[in-house]
Amino acid sequence: MEKLIDRVEFNTRVAKVTLQKVTDKPGIAAEIFSLLGKHGINVELISSCSVGQKKSDISLAVLEDDLDEVVRILKKFKEKFGMKGILVDKDVGMISVFGENLSRQPNVASYIFHMISEEGINIKMINASMLVMTIVIDEKRIMDIVASLRAEFMI
Repeated sequence: MEKLIDRVEFNTRVAKVTLQKVTDKPGIAAEIFSLLGKHGINVELISSCSVGQKKSDISLAVLEDDLDEVVRILKKFKEKFGMKGILVDKDVGMISVFGENLSRQPNVASYIFHMISEEGINIKMINASMLVMTIVIDEKRIMDIVASLRAEFMI
């Protein structure tokens, strides 16, 4: 069997911010992330989901050191973006799985998600591309999953 994962990295110095029920129209995401960028905020991970009625939830992972500034900035523009609220989860960590074969092998995501669920861990955020899958879970369980992934996949 081909090696599926080349490396596993993690970051326990992140926080998850969810913008609830943002107006879903062209240009809103560009405005939000331009605003953060103008303030020197680097967003580590982005995930969005339509919640119906022309609204979307947008979740982002930012460095813990930037969290207060991110929340301050976004609260100032809450009305402009039609947000219902801003949720913050400080007790998270991010695992990134890198591999050229991730997109070529069926069920890799399913297997990883199953492995995490067997540990009794809920996934809070997922983002995947052809070569990288990033998962946000409770910070206190990051090292358990990193060790399991490395043991299982890294030959």
